[in-house]
Amino acid sequence: MKNRIAQLGLIISLLFSTLVNSADIDSIDLKVTMKEMRLAYTQAMKATSADEFSTRIDKMSKMLAVAQSYNFSPERAEMSNQGLDKVESILNSLQQADITNENLTVAQAKLEDVDSLRKEYHKKSKPSIWQLIFG
Repeated sequence: MKNRIAQLGLIISLLFSTLVNSADIDSIDLKVTMKEMRLAYTQAMKATSADEFSTRIDKMSKMLAVAQSYNFSPERAEMSNQGLDKVESILNSLQQADITNENLTVAQAKLEDVDSLRKEYHKKSKPSIWQLIFG
């Protein structure tokens, strides 16, 4: 009987620690994913060849897929997914385009829209103190 109670206690504590750790891992993974996307974005903007640019766009798309699979809180899910979908649309259009060394700067200018979206959605998700007070 004591063995069963000890085993049950161990199972419950393992389950609890798994739940807590998975919540921490989710938030850490999203931060890491977003930082990796930011790095790929910066590298794409500094790319000097179409091949390098395309490689960085592919990396961003992979990181975006990870971010889209994240389980956002119910109050943030719609807005966050909307922003990620807009980023996906831009990346898809860049991946489908015939990017050459000659039109690389045009593609990089289009990629700047991703940074604008990042600023817009970060602002929406973290309202200023004045917005919180005055609505």
